[in-house]
Amino acid sequence: MGRIVIFSATSGIARAVAEEFLAQGEELVLTGRSKESLDAVARDLQVLSGKAIPCFVWDVLGFAEHERLFRELIAVHDISGLFMAAGIQIPQKECDAEPAKTLLTFNTNLNGPVAVMTLFAQHFKQTNSGFISCVSSVAGDRGRGSITAYASSKAGLSAHLQGLANRLKNTGVLIQCVKPGYVRTPMTAGLRSLLIVSPRWAARDIVNAIRKKREVVYTPFFWKYIMLVIRAIPEPLFRKLGL
Repeated sequence: MGRIVIFSATSGIARAVAEEFLAQGEELVLTGRSKESLDAVARDLQVLSGKAIPCFVWDVLGFAEHERLFRELIAVHDISGLFMAAGIQIPQKECDAEPAKTLLTFNTNLNGPVAVMTLFAQHFKQTNSGFISCVSSVAGDRGRGSITAYASSKAGLSAHLQGLANRLKNTGVLIQCVKPGYVRTPMTAGLRSLLIVSPRWAARDIVNAIRKKREVVYTPFFWKYIMLVIRAIPEPLFRKLGL
């Protein structure tokens, strides 16, 4: 049994997913930008699981280092899956004022994850096994005026995952697009909504969907139906709503 790589392992959803995997007996590797933060998460998870968990410093924005780091990782560990949770949401007003922040949004939410996942997808394709589960967002289901950069970067990510799933359809590799609604993380700090759920709720949905080999998972489940309604709203009305 190989190890599952958790990318951006210090994020709220990724950490909850790691806990869920450990509860089911899986072996993990944690990755992220900060060794200190990774080590702290690994220590907490070891207390919960009784397992020592290796850490591997890897920044999704370090494009020039991706291939080298990938080779180093697979040389040491047998990898059976990848959970990608890299992402940021910068207020749209800041993106409008500073184009560099729009670029940072796309590099973090789309370009970096795609570059990393491409390496793992080719690796899993060669073995006809493995999975890639990546956190996108319900925000990517429709172009948004209020969060244009974030929503469009997630839309691109969702489209890439769909295309990747189509390309690998005749292999044993699962490509999964995760579309969370409101999850209680630092990204949603201050948000008051009856629809918000805990990271643990989302993690259980995600891991269960991996076991069932589902390519698209909305979490919580009711966001699938909310987004059906939102996508059906005529564009003139949608613009008036200011969403």
